[in-house]
Amino acid sequence: MSTLSTHILDISTGKPAEGVTVHLQQEEKTLATDVTNAQGRITTFVPFLPAGRYRLVAEIGAWFSETGRDTLYPCAQIDFVTGEAADEHFHLPFVIAPGGWSTYRGS
Repeated sequence: MSTLSTHILDISTGKPAEGVTVHLQQEEKTLATDVTNAQGRITTFVPFLPAGRYRLVAEIGAWFSETGRDTLYPCAQIDFVTGEAADEHFHLPFVIAPGGWSTYRGS
């Protein structure tokens, strides 16, 4: 079984995005919801993820609005698949700005 963490960085300010709500979903069902800490991190959503297809949804539109900025994107989402490998960790960061967002597989 795998583990999962995320990190959200606002590259328009060069700072972590504290207070972003992030949902972990599978087949449109929400498995967990958490909010990024002062470092923009959520270290663990659930203890273990069985093999399968998942989605992380970051509510960046609400966060930008709360910080007094507009964005075209109400959310950013990462679709990903976990395999059968034991003890595999997935760190899936969001890099955000009012005009766009990106992701990559971190460590």
